[in-house]
Amino acid sequence: MEMKRKYKVKIKWSPSFAYVIGIIATDGNLSSDKRHINITSKDLSIIEQAKEILVLNNKIGKKARDKSKDKRYYVLQFGDVNFYEFLLSIGLTSAKSKTIAKLDIPQKHFFDFLRGCIDGDGSISIFYHPESKQPQLRIRLASASKTFLLWIKNSIYNLGKIKGGWIYTSKKQMHLLTYAKSDSSKILKLMYYSGTKYFLKRKYNLAVDFIGRVV
Repeated sequence: MEMKRKYKVKIKWSPSFAYVIGIIATDGNLSSDKRHINITSKDLSIIEQAKEILVLNNKIGKKARDKSKDKRYYVLQFGDVNFYEFLLSIGLTSAKSKTIAKLDIPQKHFFDFLRGCIDGDGSISIFYHPESKQPQLRIRLASASKTFLLWIKNSIYNLGKIKGGWIYTSKKQMHLLTYAKSDSSKILKLMYYSGTKYFLKRKYNLAVDFIGRVV
């Protein structure tokens, strides 16, 4: 008789665990079967890091999205009832894209969680001012839930004492939390610190010129 696989994610808050919760909050999905969790990303590195943090032995698959037949996305799927229920307990749901709001994240690990969110549905970008030609830094986080972004913005203010940031809503009802150069630099210094283990290198490399190489 073939033995059924059992996955038991160790639930213990740490910088790495908070980071992967940020990935799940943005690039993850809770199946309606109340058991399976999926993490999907164009970046193989994100999937590999999530697999390592959660200590999983599942194979990483590939899939297409929408009507495309091109399998450009990497996907990690696993089943764990206890971990699924834990995710529900901190505020995630199976239909989270528009319903996600405040999550129960320990304050001391919030900026690790935020790093996971930015690596998932966020961006770190540099553009040049049309007049001064000086490099301008922007951090953005996208979500279909404005309530979620408002909670992120308030948490950054309360925990990082960073007052800036604004939320723009597109015609397609996608919301975008954005920070300008000075505030972006402050946030990056809180997200990346000596000893940071998990992060998406291509995004971190954009931050280096503004915060220095810290990891």
